[in-house]
Formats: sequence, structure tokens, C-alpha cells
Amino acid sequence: MGVNPFTVLSNVRRGPYCTLTLRGEVAPSEPGQFYMLRGEWGADPLLPRPLSILGEDASAGTIRFLLKVVGKGTQRLYELEPGQRVTGLGPLGRPFPREVFPKDRPAVLVGGGVGVPPLVFLAEALRREGSAFTFLQGARTAEDLLCMEELGVLGVSPVVTTEDGSSGEKGLVTAPLERSLSKGSSAAYACGPEGMLKAVARMCSGKTQSHLSLEARMGCGYGVCLGCVVAVNRDGRRVYERVCQEGPVFDGEVILWE
Repeated sequence: MGVNPFTVLSNVRRGPYCTLTLRGEVAPSEPGQFYMLRGEWGADPLLPRPLSILGEDASAGTIRFLLKVVGKGTQRLYELEPGQRVTGLGPLGRPFPREVFPKDRPAVLVGGGVGVPPLVFLAEALRREGSAFTFLQGARTAEDLLCMEELGVLGVSPVVTTEDGSSGEKGLVTAPLERSLSKGSSAAYACGPEGMLKAVARMCSGKTQSHLSLEARMGCGYGVCLGCVVAVNRDGRRVYERVCQEGPVFDGEVILWE
């Protein structure tokens, strides 16, 4: 972990989303980790923004992030142009635990919204390691499907659901997840809206292990401000752990949903 200066290599925008590619000194990271990013925009907004890693090439000094504009900080990042400077603190957090999954019991990756990018990074690692998996992506409409090009490069054909039926299967991503679990899955990995994560945890409980990457408002990213705590069950006791340090990846069985 360290604070490093980066230069914007490219910024590809699509609607409210953009994919930022930065160049600088990139420390090797693991899927599920994140960075705290901010540009040279002064004190407004003051705090950096947490972004999951979409992909990286540490040897080439490049790292990629995908974000959606939801407020002033992400709007500032969205507006960055090639050549501008960014400060990044990372890699931070606990990554997805992984192993080699057999073809008869593949892992299932479940992504929704801006929760898709860290799962693309995970898919890249699993593919490289010869691990079997199925990739599920849920979205409201076809316009909200993310990283389809990146998945294509990896040779991954995701099972797609959209709520309005504009692409893939009409409905929620929990439908193909239920089918995958019924066939036998070694593990489930998920990142996305809280409602989706709750459903994944419930559906996997007692059937297979689930690893959920949580989203939270963060101030510092390294555990000092205590602004991103989540309630979990540890040995029958309700305790609070920091998403930025003990997470963002948690075992779905231990999360106490509010």
C-alpha cells in the first residue's frame, strides 16, 4: 500500500459510466482490492473516492477502473482528461479468496452495476489459473450492462439478465444463480447492490460458501476514520468491522444485514 501519483492515459466515457486507465508505479494487487482516488481539484470535494480495480498490468505501470457518476467526486473523476494527474492510495482491502475450481463444480460470479469490474478482474485470475466458473451479470437495461468487451477478450460469455428484458433473460440475476446452485457450485462471488448481495447470501446459505464484496462510504480507506463499519457475527457476538480493512470481501454467512 502506498500513495502514488498517476497520469491519466485514457478516459473512455459511455453515458454515466467511464473507464479510467492510469499510468504510474503500480503495485501488484489481487482481485477484490481497491484504491482511493482523487484528482488535482483542490478541496472540493476534500475526500478521495474508493474504486475497485478493473484490471492492471503492473509491469507496464497501468491500472484500470470503471466508475459511475453518483456525486461530485465521481463527476470530477469522470471529467478527467488524458495527461491530467491523479493521486491513488492502494491497493487496499482484503481480496477475494480463491482456489482452483473443477469443471463439475465451478464457481459462480454474480455482478450487478459497478460491482461488475472487480469480478472481471477475478475472472481474469481464475481463467489464468485454470479454474472453472460461470459469470452472471444483472442490470436494469441493456445500457447498464458493463465490461462486455473486457469479458469478450477473456473469452467469457456471461449469462445476462435485464429487468426490462432489453438484453438476455428478463428478470433478476437471482434466477440464473438459482439454476447454477442447483447444479452444484463450489463457491459464489458477488459484488453489486445491497439487495442483490442479501439475496446471494440467503440463497447460498447452507449450500455453498459465498464471498461478498461490500460497498460503503469511506473517508480514509485504511481503517482510521471508522466511517465504513458493518455488523458481523463473530463466534456468536455482534461486532463491527471496517469494510476498508477487514473487507471489502466478507463471508456471506457472517454479515448481519440491517
